[in-house]
Amino acid sequence: MSAEHLVLVPRPRDILYSPGTYELAEGGSIRIAKEASSDLHKIAERVKGIIQQNTGCVYPIQTEAVPEEHGLVFVKRSDLPTEGYALKIGPRGIEIRYSDDAGAFHAVSTFKQLVAQRDEIGKLPFLEVSDYPDFAARGIMLDISRDRIPTLETLYRIVDLIADLKLNQLQLYIEGFSYAYPSFPDVWRDRTPITPEEIRLLDVYCRNRFIDLVPNQNSFGHMTPWLVREEFNELSESPEGCMAPWGWYHPTTLNPLDPNVITFLEKTYDDLLPAFSSGYFNVGCDETFELGQGRSKQQCEERGKGAVYLDFLWKLHELVERKGKKMMYWADIIAHYPELIPSLPQDAIALEWGYEADQPSSENCERLSRSGIPFYVCPGTSSWNSIAGLTDNMKANLRNAATLGKKFGAIGFLNTDWGSPNHWQHLPVSYPGFIYGAALSWGVDCNADVDVAGYLDRFVYRDLNRVMGRFALDLGNYYRQEKESAFDGSGIYRTLFYHRLKDANTELDRLNLPPLEREEYERVDEYVRRLRSLLEEADMRCDDAEWVKSEHANAIALILHGAKLGRIKHADLNEAERERAISGLAADLEGIVSEFERVWLCRNRAGGMKESLVRLDKLMEEYRTELHR
Repeated sequence: MSAEHLVLVPRPRDILYSPGTYELAEGGSIRIAKEASSDLHKIAERVKGIIQQNTGCVYPIQTEAVPEEHGLVFVKRSDLPTEGYALKIGPRGIEIRYSDDAGAFHAVSTFKQLVAQRDEIGKLPFLEVSDYPDFAARGIMLDISRDRIPTLETLYRIVDLIADLKLNQLQLYIEGFSYAYPSFPDVWRDRTPITPEEIRLLDVYCRNRFIDLVPNQNSFGHMTPWLVREEFNELSESPEGCMAPWGWYHPTTLNPLDPNVITFLEKTYDDLLPAFSSGYFNVGCDETFELGQGRSKQQCEERGKGAVYLDFLWKLHELVERKGKKMMYWADIIAHYPELIPSLPQDAIALEWGYEADQPSSENCERLSRSGIPFYVCPGTSSWNSIAGLTDNMKANLRNAATLGKKFGAIGFLNTDWGSPNHWQHLPVSYPGFIYGAALSWGVDCNADVDVAGYLDRFVYRDLNRVMGRFALDLGNYYRQEKESAFDGSGIYRTLFYHRLKDANTELDRLNLPPLEREEYERVDEYVRRLRSLLEEADMRCDDAEWVKSEHANAIALILHGAKLGRIKHADLNEAERERAISGLAADLEGIVSEFERVWLCRNRAGGMKESLVRLDKLMEEYRTELHR
């Protein structure tokens, strides 16, 4: 491999190679200034560990210049951009120039990738890198409320992954009882939520890697877990239930006119916010389907639904401001009332989201920009509703968001990883989206074709055979064997989760989705079986290699089960043939669910696992009922 073909993610905006190489040999040192910050001392320790792990050489950290000594030196420069850096490798070693400690940390991340690949080219190439980010805030948002709550060890693993990719923000999406609110022990007593102490530990872990752990709690819509409980039901817009886009549903939205709502929210904020050191707070406020159907109906009819929504947003802004935080909120509702955008809080951050290939909305981004409202673009990993991801949609969505964000002056890029409805995708399914989104949020123009598969192979899975990265991306494109539809997921997922054996679930009727044909199920089956052999070829040396292999194997098994179910539903079988086919499906699904549970517990808490499998349990009930009949 030539130096020009090294895998660097994010790809630096300027990199110049020169003839010659430098070898990290014994006798070198790491040099920092006497007045260096404590953070820079930690960064120097990181470099020391990288060099020792990859070469066996122990480079001491020195605060005094030693004449003629080779190694690595940190040089503070005020003329570099925020979080920017310059990295130079020459005859006397490595020089890292930085304006702030975060820039030094990011330079070391690039150095780490170079050192790990030195055996592929022989030593380190002479080069000069000049680099800085397009977006000031670059983060991911993990949904820990759709049944799956990662263990603290898993969260640490994710933080390490995204820190190496130069991301600087992490949000854990909370609705319901995935957080152990001290004031409400009865609501989470039988669950396994993340605790305030765990958040504090994670917060420190993030800060040491220049990542801001931002609290995120929905505070208007998406409140069903609270509102279906008797003690909180009176806080809802429609205590008896409401009409949602998919039909009649439990109460889901708070009553914006009830002062007790603010009292309740303040209590939850007082439980949540002290665990975080961040100066920001995401209050959500998306998808308030219920607004105007119940107790606020008269106000909404007289003043307009947008005005009622905006009034409540301002109440939250005042509350968040009192707590010493800067508010973030999802921008989907206010987008329906463009005339009200100039009336939004000028110091709160709007989160413009959208997860299809052509989203977020260019028009909404332009309106926010024109009104001077600070905003993030918020695409997604396309992992949910998919089992194995939607690779091409993910890439197009992330590219579109980054391009629009840069064009209209977004101050941040938040890559969302949802679990809706029941988190059937295992964690590694999201890795390609994490990596590609991180690359684009650092530098849009130079990372559109960045080597995601190569990064997965070298730095995540450490696959000696270099097949796992390509396999993961290709598996995420199995949905391309199906016809396009308005559903934000795969047809196989739809078959398993909604239609099942009897096609009795009508939740998706509103989308008028075309049914999958037998030929589509057959194409998916053939495509995925062909990919399955690649999984066996991988020779991964990451410490969780067995988990990764099992997670992907379980995803494949579930996809193939959906394809088999679809083919059987289309087949013209006599009674005996149908009984044998459904008996086979039942035995197959039993094994898949058992393995799903085993793999789940490798990275996640037990709480939520049974809820995640409810729809597969219902599918099994249909099989057994049919066999009994």
